[in-house]
Amino acid sequence: MSENIIQQIKGVAFVILTLVAVAYVYQYGRSVNQAYPARTFTVDGEAKMETANDIATFRVSVLTEGDMNVVSIQKENTEKMNTIDAFLQEQGIEKKDLETSQYTLVPRYTYPNCQGLSVCPQAFISGYTLTQELAVKVRNMEVLGEILSGVTTKGANTVSQVSFVVDDDADARQKARTEAIKKAQKKAKEIAKAGNFRLGKLVSLYEDQDVLPMYSGDRGIGGSSMMAEAKSVSPVIEPGTQSDTVRVTIVYEIKN
Repeated sequence: MSENIIQQIKGVAFVILTLVAVAYVYQYGRSVNQAYPARTFTVDGEAKMETANDIATFRVSVLTEGDMNVVSIQKENTEKMNTIDAFLQEQGIEKKDLETSQYTLVPRYTYPNCQGLSVCPQAFISGYTLTQELAVKVRNMEVLGEILSGVTTKGANTVSQVSFVVDDDADARQKARTEAIKKAQKKAKEIAKAGNFRLGKLVSLYEDQDVLPMYSGDRGIGGSSMMAEAKSVSPVIEPGTQSDTVRVTIVYEIKN
């Protein structure tokens, strides 16, 4: 095959490829124009939601100090924590809602009085301290106060980090979402009327997912503040509510 024929074939192939590329770009441009109108406007709407907190979490810990007999310290600490664990299960707390969050055994040092001494003796281990902590999740708010006071009678040294959450806010969120969309639609109709144009099709709808929830009510109880009364009086616990805002953004096509 001569060089001229080869060059002609290459030229024809180049022209065909160019036409195919142009046709593809044209069709793609048409599809984009059809998918997203050239003239649009955006409106937003929001609605507040408020749901009652129905799950409480807290931490209960047992601290045991002793001498050099580590086994004895562990035995005493374990017996107290097992008693607390059994009490919690008697109150209806399931095993899946109990989690050991800390188990720490550390030495205690005694530091000699070196005043007036030219050479100070080294500090030495005089005993050990064991701390075991249990994270607890309570799903029945009616027994929360009794549980918080009851664990101290079973050997807990500290009850702390009480906090509240909502187990499932799907229904409340959907209700707020529907209200937010209705507000946005009403705003769109008002704008269209004021601007003397007609609403076209709904092009897109976006929901803001980055809104931080706001809380109200009692957010926690420090262990040391309640210990004095825990053995005789169950604390009154107010779980409060969780407030949030659902925001939506809607894009409409503009029609003359």
